Amino acid sequence: MKSSTLLALLATAITPIVAISGQATTTRYYDGLEGACGCGTSSGAFSWQLGVASGVYTAAASQAIYSSSGATWCGAGCGTCYNLTSTGSSPCQDCGTGGDAGQSIIVMVTNLCPNNGNAQWCPAVGGTNEYGYSYHFDINAESEVFGDNVVVNFEEVACPSAAVSDYSQCVCAA
Repeated sequence: MKSSTLLALLATAITPIVAISGQATTTRYYDGLEGACGCGTSSGAFSWQLGVASGVYTAAASQAIYSSSGATWCGAGCGTCYNLTSTGSSPCQDCGTGGDAGQSIIVMVTNLCPNNGNAQWCPAVGGTNEYGYSYHFDINAESEVFGDNVVVNFEEVACPSAAVSDYSQCVCAA
C-alpha cells in the first residue's frame, strides 16, 4: 500500500465524529418490529420497550442521522441518543397539529427511515424532505408523545445507562 494511501486512511480513522444537531420533522409509528439496528427478535416484538422502563423512546432516523453512507444495516447512528425539544409547530398546515413548545424527550436510534418510499418525511443524505428539513425522526410510540408531527430542535446526547443496557441486546451493539 502506498504511504499516501495509508496516511489518508489513518487521517480518516482519527477524524473526530461531529455531533449532529439542528431542526427536524417528526412522525410516529408503532410496530414493535426488530428494525434496522437488529433490536428485538426476527419474529417481531422488542424484548424491551424503551420509553417505558428507561424513559427513552426508540426512533427510526433519516439517512443523514442513521448513517452518512446510507447503509441499511448497523448504520453508524445505531444506538445514538438525541434530545428532541418541541417547537410547538408542525411543518405544514395540513400535516399535523404541532404540540406543546418546550417539551423534550430523548430518543435512541434503533431503525432507519429510508428516503426510498418515504421522501415526504425522510430526506436523502444532503437533501431535504418535502417540508425543507434535512433530518427526520419517526418516533416509535403507541400514542402521541408531545404533539402531532412536531418540528423539533435536536441535539445528540449521551444515552442514559438504562438505554445503553437495553441497546446491548441489539445485533448492531456488537
